[in-house]
Amino acid sequence: MSSSPTPPSLAQRLSRLVRAQWVLATLMTLLCCADIAFAVQRGGTEVLALPGAALLALLAVRGRSHPALCGVAAAAVLVLSSGLLRVAGAEPHSLGMGAILPTENAAGVLLVLFAHRRLPPVKALPITAALVAACLVSLYVRTPTPDTTTLAFGVLQLLLAMGTGTYLRGWQFTAARTPLLELFGRQWPMIAALSVLVFAEATAYLQDGPGAIAMLLGALVLAVLAVIAPLRPVEAALLGSSALACMGVLNVLIRADRTNSSILPPLPITATAAGMLLMAYLVRYAARRKAWIGGSALVGAVLVAVFLDWVQKDRPDITAGMQILAFGGLLLALSVGSGVYFRTRDGERTRTVETAVEQAQQAERLALARELHDVVAHHVTGIVVQAQAAQMVAAQKPEAAAEAMERIASSGTEALVAMRRLVASMRGAEPAGTSGATEQATTDLAADLTSLAEGAGPKVRLLLDIGREVPQEVARSALRLVQESLTNAGKHAPDATEILVSVRSPQEHLHVRITDNGSGRRTAPVGGSGGYGLVGMRERIELLGGRFSAGPGEGTGWRVEAWLPLAERAAG
Repeated sequence: MSSSPTPPSLAQRLSRLVRAQWVLATLMTLLCCADIAFAVQRGGTEVLALPGAALLALLAVRGRSHPALCGVAAAAVLVLSSGLLRVAGAEPHSLGMGAILPTENAAGVLLVLFAHRRLPPVKALPITAALVAACLVSLYVRTPTPDTTTLAFGVLQLLLAMGTGTYLRGWQFTAARTPLLELFGRQWPMIAALSVLVFAEATAYLQDGPGAIAMLLGALVLAVLAVIAPLRPVEAALLGSSALACMGVLNVLIRADRTNSSILPPLPITATAAGMLLMAYLVRYAARRKAWIGGSALVGAVLVAVFLDWVQKDRPDITAGMQILAFGGLLLALSVGSGVYFRTRDGERTRTVETAVEQAQQAERLALARELHDVVAHHVTGIVVQAQAAQMVAAQKPEAAAEAMERIASSGTEALVAMRRLVASMRGAEPAGTSGATEQATTDLAADLTSLAEGAGPKVRLLLDIGREVPQEVARSALRLVQESLTNAGKHAPDATEILVSVRSPQEHLHVRITDNGSGRRTAPVGGSGGYGLVGMRERIELLGGRFSAGPGEGTGWRVEAWLPLAERAAG
């Protein structure tokens, strides 16, 4: 029975759009037409930049297939075109990038994106460096004194192009996934939004002297704290309140008046947004008492900054001050309300998952008990009865005892076959994630896991870091744990596009972790559930003295994790 196709993710949709060559050709053609129209309108020697711009547009379209070659060629074309314009004394028209034409700007951004999407970092970074160097050379050749706005806008474009290319490529760190790296993987939309705010304000603050730059640095510190706040919300809130108070005092000392570009004067927009994020994360993740402490610190720091800025004015306006406080109260309500909403949703999701796990465990216990009573207990009871009869007639009729022993052996064989059939029925017929190659464990755990991952399909990704010898019983249990986890993922997460299996041996334990990115919705698998399940996995791990845990993953999906001791357990 074929399952319904999984809808494409956002990354897959963007990747298909970027791969559509007609889209790129149309975009670059429109930009070239705009450059031609401006050049004809302005006249003079500016038309000398058009051939280079057209060639860059062609290289950008071809860069989808050959990013390395087209990137190097584009850097050379841009430098040569700039040299020609310098000799002719022309100053090309542009929009936002100094003397760089829009077609040249768009071509460079696309080539950087293609380089980071198609090439590994060791090749993408040199090509990016060549394009950036060519752009800087062209800026200084065409405009000897480019302003800071142009440079800031260029840096922002560069970061967005590199980040988009990396996201479309889907790079994964092969090193151990630390909580900070996992947090950055989830917080990339927040990082992008705060980066845009920082660069937008930098274009204005960098022109106002050291005092304004110091305020901008304070806003940058708050943005960093807002990104990492989910890990340590209370500590981030307290540090953020300290930064806000320092910015208020610094504003009085240096009199950096930026009220026209501030929501809550004198704080920059980035600082205000970061403060709201800190409050929301604090309410969502911290305990109630700690949330009150951190929230009071944040609100107090903002009030100090706003009050110090208000009293230093020549004629403080009470009406304006009340308006600022009212607007600040509205922002506070939005932040706290968002935190409460997400906290409530997290609690409901946790309770739903815990209830589902308890129900699954109870159902598996009942199914196992029923099968044992109906199938295996029948044969075992016959063995006991026949053994008792053999003991009674052994002295008088040895031949009858021999016949009873034969029947006992036959019943034992039938019981063993029934037990194997029971285990097979509990696991399901040919479950997803298993193969004939992995039915019997060998002495090479890495080879068994590799064979298991290859048989499970392309959506299984295996990360191995086994630096020491693994005992056979530990290796067999680890293999069965991975096998059963893939089975469960195939049954209960059919919409998962990736299943990550990580097996490492740090210090004295073998760490096994299986995660998927399924939606987490409860669905009834084809044929029903009732496989080997969580109970069997937990019992297998705990019999070896290990630790086992299973639950919802980071945001979505499911996670199974086990720690198996590699050293032999003490006798008794």
